[in-house]
Amino acid sequence: MVQAWIYNEEDQSDQREAHHLTPDEPVPLPVLRSLGVLYWRIDPSGCAEDPHKGRLGDIRKQRHYKNHDIITVSPDKLPNYEEKIRSFFEEHLHEDEEIRFVLEGTGYFDVRSDRNQRWIRIAVESGDMVVLPAGLYHRFTLDTKNYIVAMRLFQDAPKWEAINRGDKAESTDARKQYLEFNTKVTAEEDAAKQVTSKKVESVNGESFTLQSGARSLANYPHMRAYGGLLYISGISSRRADNTHRGAEKQADGSFKLDAAEQTAAVLDNISVILGRVGASLRDLLDITVFLVDMSDYAAINDVYNSYFPNPAEGPTRTTVAVKQLPHPNLRIEMKCVARDPRGSK
Repeated sequence: MVQAWIYNEEDQSDQREAHHLTPDEPVPLPVLRSLGVLYWRIDPSGCAEDPHKGRLGDIRKQRHYKNHDIITVSPDKLPNYEEKIRSFFEEHLHEDEEIRFVLEGTGYFDVRSDRNQRWIRIAVESGDMVVLPAGLYHRFTLDTKNYIVAMRLFQDAPKWEAINRGDKAESTDARKQYLEFNTKVTAEEDAAKQVTSKKVESVNGESFTLQSGARSLANYPHMRAYGGLLYISGISSRRADNTHRGAEKQADGSFKLDAAEQTAAVLDNISVILGRVGASLRDLLDITVFLVDMSDYAAINDVYNSYFPNPAEGPTRTTVAVKQLPHPNLRIEMKCVARDPRGSK
């Protein structure tokens, strides 16, 4: 599983060193996802020979990655190695996604967080597939092993145009669109922090009903606390304005539905609800997933695994296929049980 941390900019040692802070500040995958960075873990065996096989082939089809090439970065394989390495480590952006699937070796991608301007270092190794969104400032370097083999994927004809940070980069459509995305995500995160809830005590424990954010559609609370446990009602990607994350309206009036994005939204919404009593996703004991289309199963698992990277510490889970959910734009819903960190109530 990919590892990421805040880059220590005061450390002036070789860029190929890890550059951890003291103490270390790890960055979880959900934070990377909020920056638009996507991640998959794929078995690289045979992918160079058959780049359309298995999970890699599924992702290529879903995301329309029609073309690819393979690059080896090492002192004895890459022409003009020192010059190329320096250029890779210049802060830059692209007007298209940067998609890299590591077949062999190791290296680092650094991505710039526009929220606090700090660098986040992402360590990649064989089997890691990373997508950096268009318009995100980033850079790349090898680590001290000086070797990586990566498949570069493209939606259209292969191309490589890095635009270093500056006026030209800031004026690109890709940068403007990325800043719009970042502003929207930040606003949603800020709104989540402002969510209030109404607590009511009764014979069946405490109930918590959100007073802001997405309201319940019938007479039930979002969460109930009883006997040291928290019971969370079925949660979707619905926003406070009754639109849905992962369901974007197109120019023709249709909706583009993204089960992966809805999965992230559901888990984020559950996290907000748990936060009413000081709990978090780490307190979850059991999750039931309701999925409209099992063809989304792999995509939702990719996101789910980024929230729960260690199966030994994650909740138990059951996934069931359902004919439909309360709104036609919904692809997924979850209900769950968690530990109440306050103890028995």
